[in-house]
Amino acid sequence: MKPFLSLCMIVKNEEKVLQRCLDSVHGIVDEIVIVDTGSTDATKEIALKYTNKVYDFEWTNNFADARNFAQKHATGEWILVLDADEYVERTNLQEMIQQLKQADDRVEAYDVSIYNFVGVYGERVLQHRHTRIYRNVPYLRYDRAVHEQLRHVSGEYVEAKTGILTIYHTGYMRHVVAEKKKHDRNAQLIEREMKAGESVAFDYFNLGNEHLSKGEVEQALQAFIQAYQYKKDIRLSWVSYCLVQIILCLKYLQRFDDALRVIADAENIYSETADFPFLRGEIYYLQHRYDDALKQLEYLLENKGKYPYTIKTFEYIEYDPHMLLGQIYKHKGNLQKAIYHFSCALSFNRKSYEALYNVLQLLARVHSEAEIVQFIENKQLANDLLAISLVARIASALHLENVMKWLVTKLDDAVIQRGFEIKANMLQNAYDDALQKILKSSVADLQTYVRSGSLDSYDLLVLAFKTNQWDVVRLLLHLVSDQKEKEFLLFMLNEHEQAPESMFYLFLLERTIQLKEYELFEQFLALKNRFAPSVHIQVAHLLHRYEFTDVALQLYRSVDNMNDWDANAFVNVMEALAVKNEIMEAMQYGLLAISFGHHDFRLYKYVIELMDICGMSEEKKKIVQQAKQLYPDSEWLLKHKD
Repeated sequence: MKPFLSLCMIVKNEEKVLQRCLDSVHGIVDEIVIVDTGSTDATKEIALKYTNKVYDFEWTNNFADARNFAQKHATGEWILVLDADEYVERTNLQEMIQQLKQADDRVEAYDVSIYNFVGVYGERVLQHRHTRIYRNVPYLRYDRAVHEQLRHVSGEYVEAKTGILTIYHTGYMRHVVAEKKKHDRNAQLIEREMKAGESVAFDYFNLGNEHLSKGEVEQALQAFIQAYQYKKDIRLSWVSYCLVQIILCLKYLQRFDDALRVIADAENIYSETADFPFLRGEIYYLQHRYDDALKQLEYLLENKGKYPYTIKTFEYIEYDPHMLLGQIYKHKGNLQKAIYHFSCALSFNRKSYEALYNVLQLLARVHSEAEIVQFIENKQLANDLLAISLVARIASALHLENVMKWLVTKLDDAVIQRGFEIKANMLQNAYDDALQKILKSSVADLQTYVRSGSLDSYDLLVLAFKTNQWDVVRLLLHLVSDQKEKEFLLFMLNEHEQAPESMFYLFLLERTIQLKEYELFEQFLALKNRFAPSVHIQVAHLLHRYEFTDVALQLYRSVDNMNDWDANAFVNVMEALAVKNEIMEAMQYGLLAISFGHHDFRLYKYVIELMDICGMSEEKKKIVQQAKQLYPDSEWLLKHKD
């Protein structure tokens, strides 16, 4: 009997993930065809455990060639295409097969949903749709060297129906991308496709994605704009995604007004997608227009039914709005609503460091550590190694000693457990105990500590200074691969004269605050004059963030040249002075910042509110008019025009 569904795969050096993929489909698909393009690990041995249809293919720098080679060896009526770093949910695949069996004879292919896990631990999920199931007929073949597309042999693209299958993809997690250098490989193949000139718009879109993945935002923006300009049909699946990418690039470049204009245009075309109303709310938030953002994001959550679709990620519907609302209410001092929204975000993404950090941070203000442990248990937030490590890293950052001690007992990996024990020793000021454990550790152990997040360079620097054991830093020099970080370590040992990048210095200062090593903070703070004056401002920002407002205020005021002040410096000084009821001085700082050309929304908002308090109605009208020229769509300003 002819097989109904064949799985076709192309693989190379996929021993880490291939078994997971094949386990998810084995016994459900009728045939497995695997094409190997030159593996040097155990990939082929793993494949042969599931099928005898494993074929060698000499790589031609063309993914379509390899896909078509696999199809030649498939005998099923339909073909499912998976990559080794993907997998499916078995019940969902069985449901998809039923959909195929009921398909009209005119249906040639199906698009499926692909969920891409990104980040270090897969803590974010991006989505897209792609044609992955098609009839095994001679006139359907793949085309293009990279980001291959299914076409008729006549050259026409296939019109695919919407399938109910979801594919989960881990290949864009940070360590995988770094290992495989995907972006460099893809960029070269895309450039080759562009020279052929057959699908210029789609090539520019893919090139933009590669630039953005490498942090080349300006180049990415230009590529996305060209892709959109050259598009042949707005209904093409990648076009809406391209618009979102343009907005994100403008956001990263802080071209907020341009981003809002693109959002307004995009909403006219894609009125039922959540991406654009969320991104408007996010832009308002980044502009510090917290009241405008709050209204926009709460509207989105209250009207989810109006937005049944998403383009970039389903997290735009609930997770991201809840996270931003949590931050807004935290800023406003409404801790109850902040905890509510952060908890909602956590319920949608239990791997989110940011959501869990904020929940535990706010709970720690009003609850005991024993109650926090109970909360973690009730919510089942520490049920596996990764989850325990995540909570432990947060507990250490928040200096929750007893929570840390409890978590350490739950770890079943001896090396990772020892790493968190060392961190717990440091939280308890037991530095000699921590030192002994470090000295007994192998280099491999230290690498595991760093990889698991239990310890990092800043912890070991603090440990070295607390115990006067500089061998710890010497050991660090052998572990650290980044040259700039090595220069920082040598700087701390007084063996590198030139001040390193300030980022490392600021991280070290923050770690002393987290460990409550305030004397050490003062010792390190004395080094600030070795850096540019802007670092003084950054240190003051750090102190303000950890609510050392008086010390931060003193440090801000120590920077005489206000050209070195950024908008945050003025805002933080205004907030600190307002709390002290020094209203007029706070207002003067705001007016001074505006005169210096800072257009942060908070400056205008605080000045307007302070003028209200002082009864300065005429002066207030002028400031409102200035602000409206910069933020014409602000509803908050509309309410305060009189």
